[in-house]
Amino acid sequence: MFTIVRTTTNLSLDEHFIKHPAATFFVKVEGDGMVEHGIYDGDTLIIDRSLTPASNSVVIAVIDGEMTVRHFSTIDREDATIWGVVRGSIRDLL
Repeated sequence: MFTIVRTTTNLSLDEHFIKHPAATFFVKVEGDGMVEHGIYDGDTLIIDRSLTPASNSVVIAVIDGEMTVRHFSTIDREDATIWGVVRGSIRDLL
């Protein structure tokens, strides 16, 4: 059970997720490979390329020329380039 503390009609993504506008990008997820991390097919991820990933970060990595979403701790950094850190996700529930 949860309680709604406050409702608003003016929600700013900038205020909540976009700390570095010039380094922020949105990508659409295809596939179910990150379901265990709460990322589903069709989600839109908010990516910040200016952040340095921590061990618990979810990142966009380029592996064999393909962009993919991975947990940072599972990546062999010699075979991958970290493209950005996932700051959040947006899911359309309809």
